[in-house]
Amino acid sequence: MARRRNKELDPTRQAVEMNMTPMIDCVFLLLVFFMIVSEMSSLDMESLALAYADQANPPEAPPADRQVVINIKKDDAKKGFVRIQGRNYDKDKLAELIRKEAIKSGREHDTKHPKIKIYKLFVLIRCDRLAKYETVQWVFDACSKNGVYKTILAASPSTE
Repeated sequence: MARRRNKELDPTRQAVEMNMTPMIDCVFLLLVFFMIVSEMSSLDMESLALAYADQANPPEAPPADRQVVINIKKDDAKKGFVRIQGRNYDKDKLAELIRKEAIKSGREHDTKHPKIKIYKLFVLIRCDRLAKYETVQWVFDACSKNGVYKTILAASPSTE
C-alpha cells in the first residue's frame, strides 16, 4: 500500500510565495510619472490652425533643453501676449525669458565668423493662421536683441 507524503515535510515540493506589493507600488509610480510627463509635454504644443505651406518639412528636433516653443493664438495676439508652456508672456517678459534661456543654453562658435559667438537656443514659433504678423515680429525682435538666431516657423503642409 502506498504511503502518502506530507507536503510540509517534502523538501522537493516547496511553495514559493512572492510578495507583490512592492511591484504594484513601482507600477503605480511609473504610471503617475508618465502621466505627469505626458501632461507637461502637451503644454508645449497647443491646438492651433497653423499657416499653410505646401513645401513645409518637419524640422529637425533640437535637444529639449535648448528649445523654447512659443504659441501665438489669434485672440492672445490681439491682447498683446504669447503663450509658453501654458503661461502668458508680454513683450518684456518674453525678452527676459529668451535672454535667460539663451544664457542657459550656452554659446557656440560660428565657423564663418570665428569672433562671433551665437547662442545654441532654438525658438520654435507656432502661430495661428489668423493671428496678426505684428506679434510674430516682436517675437523675432526679442530673439534678435538677445542673440538668438535659430528660429523655426511652424507650418502645416496641407490645407486640412
